[in-house]
Order: sequence, then C-alpha cells, then structure tokens
Amino acid sequence: MKKLLGMSIACVMAFGVSAQDLSKIGKGKPFAITGNVGGGFSFYHSTETMYTQPPLAWNLYGNFNPTVYNFSFPFSFVLTQYSSSYTTPFAQFGISPTYKWIKLHLGYRTINMSPLVFGGQSFLGVGVELTPGKFRFAAFYGSLNKAISEDTTSGHLAQPQYGRIGYGFKVGYGTEANHIDLLCFHAKDDSGSIKLINQVAIIHPQENSVVGASFKLGFLHQKIIWTGDLAASALTRDLSSAKANRDTLTNGLDKLASRFITYRNSTSVSYAGQTQVFFYVKSFHTSIGYRRVQPDFNSLGVPYMLNDLQNFQWNGGLVLNRGRVNLTGSLNDQQTGISGREESKFNALTGSFNLGAMLSTHANLSVAFTTVNIGQSDGTAHLSDTVRRNEQVYNISMTPSINFGSVTAYSNLSLSLTWSMLNDQNPFTSPTDNSNTLTGMLAYSCSFTSKSISVTGSLLYNRYAQDTNTYSSAGFNVGLGGQLLKAKNLGFQLSAGYLVNHYTLAAVSNNITGSANLHYTFHKRHSLAAFFNLVTTPPTSSGVNLQQKVPYAVSTTNLAGGLSYNYSF
Repeated sequence: MKKLLGMSIACVMAFGVSAQDLSKIGKGKPFAITGNVGGGFSFYHSTETMYTQPPLAWNLYGNFNPTVYNFSFPFSFVLTQYSSSYTTPFAQFGISPTYKWIKLHLGYRTINMSPLVFGGQSFLGVGVELTPGKFRFAAFYGSLNKAISEDTTSGHLAQPQYGRIGYGFKVGYGTEANHIDLLCFHAKDDSGSIKLINQVAIIHPQENSVVGASFKLGFLHQKIIWTGDLAASALTRDLSSAKANRDTLTNGLDKLASRFITYRNSTSVSYAGQTQVFFYVKSFHTSIGYRRVQPDFNSLGVPYMLNDLQNFQWNGGLVLNRGRVNLTGSLNDQQTGISGREESKFNALTGSFNLGAMLSTHANLSVAFTTVNIGQSDGTAHLSDTVRRNEQVYNISMTPSINFGSVTAYSNLSLSLTWSMLNDQNPFTSPTDNSNTLTGMLAYSCSFTSKSISVTGSLLYNRYAQDTNTYSSAGFNVGLGGQLLKAKNLGFQLSAGYLVNHYTLAAVSNNITGSANLHYTFHKRHSLAAFFNLVTTPPTSSGVNLQQKVPYAVSTTNLAGGLSYNYSF
C-alpha cells in the first residue's frame, strides 16, 4: 500500500481547462461531472535481442470534467509502473476563460502568434487576447523553460537547462480573413538557475529578441489569398561573452540591432521570411510559395526550425466531370546550406501527381506518382566523388476497386500495386544502393449488415531486390469480426495470416501471424476489453544466423496480450 501511495504521489498528471465563455455562467446546471476511470495490464514476450516493450505493464487512469454553471475544470491522471522512477511529479494546470471579445490565459497555456516569431511553444504564466471589432491584440508573460540541474546520482539522466523567462505581444488590425499583425518576442535564461557538475556537459545561457510581421489578404471575394510572415532575430548564444564595440560592427543589420539590445561577441542577427499566394476558382485551385531562412536565424519561441535554406513550392488541383475526377500535383524544391558556410549543399526536388476517379457507381481508381531528386555539391569542403550523393527515387502506385452486393451483404474488392526504385548515379555507391521494391495486395471484404458480421481476406506479395540479392514474401491473411448478443454489446475481431519467405543468400523461415480482440459492454457504463497478438517465424533447418542476413524482426517470435476495464460516468 505504501508503495502504491508513493507511486500515486509521483504519478504523471496533466491538468487543463479549455477556453470558457464566462457569459454563459449561471445558465446551466449548478454542478455536474462527467468522465471515465479505468485501468489494465499487458504482457509481452519476444525473442528479439532488445525488447521494444516491457514484459509486464499496468496502468490506471482517470478523466474528470466537473462543471459549475457551464464553467468546466477538466483534469486527468495516469499511473504506470514507471511512475516511481521520477523524483518529482510532472503537473500542468491551465485555464483560458473568455468573455465576449476578451480571453484570459492563466497557468500552462500557448498562444500561436507567428510560425517565425512565437508558435508551438507553451508558457507558464499569464496571457490575454483581445478582439474588439477589427482590433487584434495578444500578449503573454511567463516561464518558457523550467530549470533542470545536472544530476549524476539518481540514475535518472536529464538534459540540464537554464530557467527561461519570456514575453511577447501582437498588435494588429483586421479579421481572420484579412489582417496585418506586428509582433515582438523576448526570452532570457537565468544564468544562476542551475549548477553544472560535469564540465563536459556545459551549456550557455542565452538571450533572444525577435520582431516580425504577419499578414493575410484576400482579393476578388477571396478567390486570391496572399499570406506572409517576416521576422528578424537577435540571438545571444552566451550571456557571459563580452560586449561588442558598436564601431567594430560592419553589417548594417547588426548596427541597427545594437541600438536596441546588448550586443555581445556571441550575438548574431539574421532574418527569415515566407510567403504564399492561393488562387481558387470553381473547379481549380493552385498556390505558389517561397521560404527563406538565414543560417543563424533562430527564435527561442519556436521549438524547431531548419535554417540556412530556401524553398520553392507549388501545389495545384483540378476537379473534372462534376467531381468524378480529381487531379492534384505538387513541386517542392528545397535547398539547404545555400550560404556556403556548411561543408556541403543539398538540393531536394520533389514532385507528385495524384489521380482519383469514380469510374462508375461501383468502381473507383486511384493512381499516385512521386519522384525525389537528391543532389549534393561542395560547400566549405571539397566532396570526393566516392561520397557525393546523386540519387533519384521513384514511386508509383495504382489501386482499382469495385463494390457490389445488396443492402444485407455488401462486398468490396480492391487491387493495390506499388513499385518503387532507388537509382543511385554515383558509380562508387550505386552497386550497394540501387534497389527496387514491388508490392501487391488483392483484398476482399464482405459485410453482413443484418447480422453485424464482416469477413475479410487478402493475398499479399512483396519483393525487394538490391544488387543481385532478392528477398520476397507471399501469403494470405483472413479475418472475421462483428457484434454479438441481442444488444450487440459483445464485439470481436479475429485474424490469421501466413507468409512464405525466400532469400537468395540463405534459407529463411515463414511467418505466422494471429490476433484476437474482444470488447464487452455491460450496464451501459462498464466495459471490458482484451487483446492477443502473435507474430512468429519458425526456426530454419539450415542453422544460418538470419540476423546477419535479413532484418532481425523477420526471425523472431513476438507475443503480446492484455486486459483492460473502463467505467464512464
């Protein structure tokens, strides 16, 4: 009991309150609560060299949504066998009440202002969004990073990080369809918030200031839409570095930034921008876009961003024959390392074409084609021809399908064919890189609606060829599912499959798969669920170590199962 109590205290909990309209308070029930609680356990056994799942696992969970006059406070908890490994609980709580055009953010919240300035980053603090008429305003202040000191004694390794405080605001005019916004964001690490024990893991406190603008403009009754984002960032990567002399700065952008921030020797100023134009008519739409990010551009308000790149993009679509035929296509040209400051430059040109056609009331056809061209050129280093990348990847797939039958027995038959090829034009690496894959599947399903039963079956084939070596699989899979009992409250799903494998370099075994899933609901609010999965390859007679020849997952046995319970209220 004490151990369970300790786990409960250290459990991973997540609390959140979504945006609430305060104008509705007092118009609903004084108090109500809904949600669910439950738990379960599972087991896993495998002959793999490394387990991808724990042998035994259990969990308890709960989701609660109490409401007071339509004002809700949803929260949830999760308990697992791993909870006791955390030295401190992880808790989040946030609320975003609204009243007409006022929205207030308290606790753990997020405000998406711009993909280049502040977006996808949560904060612990306060924030506000105001939209009276066409005036647009948003602001926040709070903690962006919790201080995490280096710990070499607990055995629970964590990447150390400084505590970080940030704030930002957005001022704009317009509506969601047409607007212009100006943005500002600032973040600074607290250099005294943590202590570093291992000098190898030294990290530096940073400071970042970003200003930007975003816009969305519609023309000709929204048939043409133009969007764009611009940002300039000043990032100081080490607050302990010496201050720079403004007279020694040669770049105009650096000199301008030094008038507003403390410019240090580790400070870099850079910009980023993106724009896209959309065009819509009755049966045709297209868009063209461009994105440019300088090498050192970074915003601490955006969790992840690639820099030193430019990207051109085009998308288009056409609807024909009153919606029976849909055509879409795209081109994307991405170039990285264009500044020449990296060891090499990469260029990836991707193109795609898709066709979807309703051939008749009962027949459909889908065709897709994709190609990728990857090239590499010299940057700061000269690349040897033996390692320079020059590859093309082609992929084409076709899926015709037909449905037939009656209201009581509805059937579907489909054929899926996919062919892909990697063409390496580097003569030094092409013998081991060139490859092609052919995959095919013939699938059939039949639903007996009056009996709530369905059956499925499929024939499978896959062939992978590289150099003179070939690995192929052929087999079948069958399934049965439905709902039983008078109330249809007992559901089941059964499947079984068998694959015959062949490899040119060694004798390989065949695969057997099987699964069973059951779900039972009783007294309306209670439910039980159970599952069982098996994937196995019998041992070979040749004694060849397949793990040296083919992927290890092909020559293993994996067995998993579990039981769970849920109560809804």
